[in-house]
Amino acid sequence: MSNSEFSAILIALSACIIWSGNFVIAQGVNEWITPMTLAFWRWVIAFLFVLPIGYKYVKRDWHLIKSQFKYLLAMGIIGVGLYNTFIYFAGQFTTTHHIAIVSSAAPIGTLLIAGICGIERLSRYKVLGAFCALIGALMVVTHGNPLLVFNQDWNAGDIILIFSTLIWAAWSVAITYKHKDMSTRSFLTVIIAIGTLFLLPLYLWELAYVAPTPFTLEACGIYLYVGIFASVIAWFAWQHSVETIGSVKTSLIYYTMPVFSGILAILILEEPIETYHVIGFILVCAGIVISNLRKLGIIKKS
Repeated sequence: MSNSEFSAILIALSACIIWSGNFVIAQGVNEWITPMTLAFWRWVIAFLFVLPIGYKYVKRDWHLIKSQFKYLLAMGIIGVGLYNTFIYFAGQFTTTHHIAIVSSAAPIGTLLIAGICGIERLSRYKVLGAFCALIGALMVVTHGNPLLVFNQDWNAGDIILIFSTLIWAAWSVAITYKHKDMSTRSFLTVIIAIGTLFLLPLYLWELAYVAPTPFTLEACGIYLYVGIFASVIAWFAWQHSVETIGSVKTSLIYYTMPVFSGILAILILEEPIETYHVIGFILVCAGIVISNLRKLGIIKKS
């Protein structure tokens, strides 16, 4: 392994740790920072941080942005406006362990949607891996008994999590339709701007009818963390790793998030970890490995 590959792995791990902190925040602040408030200020800060970096790229790519505006509008609303907002709503009803493990099934959903759309061929390994990961996620949301999936009273947070995971999977497939000449920096700047504008009226409604926005030192620190670290720094760190070691190997690192989230939840929120959390995490990890056996060179094409 070269030094650049080793560094890319460490950088991808750092991104996972940062995103794990976001999951802990989603559950840990739900009693005093409302979901829409957290989402809105996250993306306002992210936009202010990324604008100086992306402005010249937006100016350079303006003709591409205009030609793909409807596409960018959808990507901003779905990826920025909805996905993490749903996670923050889920944090009001479920635990950090559930958020991390169910969300970690998103890449499997991405594989299936890509296969259905004809972007990537669905092999038996991908289907088997998807099934394995699905059982793992169900182990978590059914507290260890997937057979009860149709009989139990579903936790509202877990339902929201499943929906947000499907949203992220669809968004991850849709990003392949970005114009190849459009810079990642201009793309990110534009969709953050769109997502923030989408959240503005919802935030104002929540501000007027639900709760005021806290601007204590602790609250501002949280806004800065999710806005700068979870939204911008982790994104660029992840993209660097994808470009260095490839998307398949990087996607496997994504599955360390339930571990980091679990450790942080135990240390910070004192959440208990159950046996079904461990089993669910192992099954989700196994699912992504099985799905990528051929790409990893473990299974040769016949």
